[in-house]
Amino acid sequence: MFSYFEKEVGMFLKDVLVTASALVGGTEKLTSRFGVGMFLPRLFKLRYSNMGGLDPGEFERQMSGLRSFRESTWCGYWNGFAADYEDRGRKCLEGGDVEKGVDSLIKAITYYTVSAFPGHTPKRMEAYWKARELFEETFHLLDDKMEKHVIEAGGEKVEGYIRLPSREGKYPMVIVTNGLEGTVQELAHPLLAYRDAPIGVYLMEMPGTYAYEKPMGPQSEEVYHGVIEALSRHPNVDPDRIAMVGTSFGGYWSARMAARSDRLACAVVSGAPLAYAFGLSNSWGTPEIFIEALLKVTGAGSLAELRRKLSELSFDRDPGLWRPGIPVLVLNGDDDTLLGTRDSILLATRAPRGFLKLYENDDHCAMGHYREWLDLTFEWLSLHLSPAGRTRDKSSAFPGT
Repeated sequence: MFSYFEKEVGMFLKDVLVTASALVGGTEKLTSRFGVGMFLPRLFKLRYSNMGGLDPGEFERQMSGLRSFRESTWCGYWNGFAADYEDRGRKCLEGGDVEKGVDSLIKAITYYTVSAFPGHTPKRMEAYWKARELFEETFHLLDDKMEKHVIEAGGEKVEGYIRLPSREGKYPMVIVTNGLEGTVQELAHPLLAYRDAPIGVYLMEMPGTYAYEKPMGPQSEEVYHGVIEALSRHPNVDPDRIAMVGTSFGGYWSARMAARSDRLACAVVSGAPLAYAFGLSNSWGTPEIFIEALLKVTGAGSLAELRRKLSELSFDRDPGLWRPGIPVLVLNGDDDTLLGTRDSILLATRAPRGFLKLYENDDHCAMGHYREWLDLTFEWLSLHLSPAGRTRDKSSAFPGT
């Protein structure tokens, strides 16, 4: 009991420190004393460890050795690890050891992606493009059926990647989109485990981030409409069996498009901010680096304008968004310390065909159960995108949710 109390007090005091430093712009000064880990989400370590197959303990020790978010320090630090793994990977490939070579290159891409977090400054963007270039150089070694596929939509050039089971016939298609500072390469690596599924996949980053020209806002819906329409016309895509999967802020768009698009057959929403998460009360404990990222992504010039822009995205402004007519699987950890679980529960409750899975003792997007919820997602997609699933009783529930 006492240890639990100590933990709660410690978390509260940390949130006080993080919030106060964000309000006065003092994060960098305190980081020089406490290290970057104090001002990053609790799931940061697990997220990138999962992406690159990194040892979580080693990655945590590396985080503890960094005491600045300034891009020259931050990027130089992580780029060093990335360059080392890149060199190892190339040497392994030259020596004929493809397995070790690919593993090292995945780790290099991961460290460049960490260096790019959360984007929008020159050196972070350099690291982002380095990660993308290395991914484009090597993704054929990971999956020879994956191809770069650019779609012009909503006034943007969406540089995504498509994978189809075969060039013959028509297949279901799943559009996968990630969040505020997520990248295509972060999406691609975990999905390799499902390459034998008879489902096509299109990977895309969220509008407003990294490679996009325009800020994110309600108008970004047109980007997703354009992507969905373009894929519906692909000769190997069944236009009646298109789904969307989104994580974090990408989950917001998956949930929104479930209500807005007539093309989608079903959707999966993981850890999405929808209404409550945009409120002032939920900004407690938000690190300054995330606030800066939100300002850039939304194009807001001040905290007051950021609040207004986020409120424009709230599902409470259009109650119809809470009630999509298609099946929606809602996923999260039961202790989401970044955004809370309220929005996840509300969506699953209000959606006529919503199903909820909260993972016990897990955080935002259930990163501690990443493989488990990906397994569940593909099982659920296979059910709802199959010809039988599309014609089954619409009131039926999905076992396990």
